[in-house]
Amino acid sequence: MHYQKSDPIALGSGELYFGYSKDIADLSNLTTEEENALINAGAIEAGANLDIEDEDIKITSSNRGTIGKITVDKEIRFSTGIMTWVLKNISKYLMGANFTEDKEGEVLKSSKAVIGKNDQKPELYIRFVHQKGDGGTITVNMYKAQFEGKTNFNFEKEKPTTIDYAFIANTDDEQNYIEIVETFEEAI
Repeated sequence: MHYQKSDPIALGSGELYFGYSKDIADLSNLTTEEENALINAGAIEAGANLDIEDEDIKITSSNRGTIGKITVDKEIRFSTGIMTWVLKNISKYLMGANFTEDKEGEVLKSSKAVIGKNDQKPELYIRFVHQKGDGGTITVNMYKAQFEGKTNFNFEKEKPTTIDYAFIANTDDEQNYIEIVETFEEAI
C-alpha cells in the first residue's frame, strides 16, 4: 500500500471581514480598494465553522433500485462567535438596523442602533482568513451571504459576551456560492 505523505494540519481560528456585496463590482475578483474597505468583525471566541450540504435527488428504477444521484442545490453556512462589541458592525452587517452616532466635533458621545420590524438583512461579502502554521493561508470568500438565525446578547459576570454569527450563502450572477483559496509559504 502507498500512504499519502504527511500534510500540514489546519489548526486555529482566523480573521473575519465584512463588506456589502452591492459595493463590489466583480465579486470573484476584488480590487485592492474593495479589499481595503472590508471591515474586520473582531475577536473570534471559539473558531469558525463552514458547512456545505448537498441537496440530492435519487434516481431510482423500479427493477434496479437507486441508480444515481443528482445534486440540485447546496446549502452553505458559515458560523462563528465574536467577543468584541462594535454596535455599528452588529447593527449594519447582521440586522440591517438604522445606526446613528452622536459626536461633538471628533469626540464620539454615543451610538445607537434602532431595530425595526421591516429591517432587511443586508447581502454581504464575507471573507475568513486562517493563517496556517507553515506561513500560508486558507481564505474562504462567500460572495453573497445573509445573516441567519437569532442574535443573543448574554451578559454574564464571569464570561465574555459572545455574539453568534451564522450566515447562509446565496449565489452570485454566475451561480457560485463560495471560493476557498489556499496559499503556501514560498520556498527559500
